[in-house]
Amino acid sequence: MAFPTSTPPRPRTPWEIQRAVLFAIFVRDLRARVVGRWSGLAWLFLEPMAHLLLLVTFFSYVRHLSSPNMPLPVFLIAGLMPFFLFRNLMTKLSESIEGNRALFSYRQVKPFDAVAGRGMVESVLWLGSFALTLLIMAWLGFEITPKRPLELLAALCVIGLLGAGVGLLLAVLTHGQPRVRSVIRMLYLPLYFTSGVIFSVERLPADLHAWLLWNPLLHLVELTRRGFEPAHTSIDGIGFTYPCAVLLVLAAFAMAVYRRDRQKLLLGD
Repeated sequence: MAFPTSTPPRPRTPWEIQRAVLFAIFVRDLRARVVGRWSGLAWLFLEPMAHLLLLVTFFSYVRHLSSPNMPLPVFLIAGLMPFFLFRNLMTKLSESIEGNRALFSYRQVKPFDAVAGRGMVESVLWLGSFALTLLIMAWLGFEITPKRPLELLAALCVIGLLGAGVGLLLAVLTHGQPRVRSVIRMLYLPLYFTSGVIFSVERLPADLHAWLLWNPLLHLVELTRRGFEPAHTSIDGIGFTYPCAVLLVLAAFAMAVYRRDRQKLLLGD
């Protein structure tokens, strides 16, 4: 009597292996951010509203610094949320390789996978925070429907990729040097004020406009506001061309540095 033979399992394709690795890292990092850290998770979702309440109180006394064509809360949220996306990706991705070092003992897992998985987690959490913020503002009676949704989506995608590129670059360059990473965080405050996050740049002296335009975040923040309200006015020179060019150069440089040091990152040297 012949017994049926079992069919050997089909070998997985490289894409299936890569997808499984990214999903496993995504679940691991998501659980690390959520499980047992309710205060941090609550602050992640409440931070935009806390900023908004503080800034609305401040701008009630200095209204001339905001935009005349947008309601103040919408103006502020349209600046804060893209900046938070950039900041979160830049910060968390710079720590992703060190945080997932134990996984590199599996030959399928590479340092770049840790960066990509952490980027997906931060993007999902930010998206949830953004959606909740918009729902609260709609409940309060503000008109928050984007007038140019495709332009808004494009601006957010570019700023997200820019934050991821900076995060990858910092993860490689500051490998084994956490103090350097702490020093770099000190740049957030000047970046916060030079990106037009909480005030309209057109209200600033004209002599500063040419200097501010060197900041790609300024372009993307202003483009996000135009996505919500096309009537929002800004300084001349705002557009997608410059930030996209910066993104391409940064991404190429970050990947080149990663490729140069990937073996050192894998071994933890």
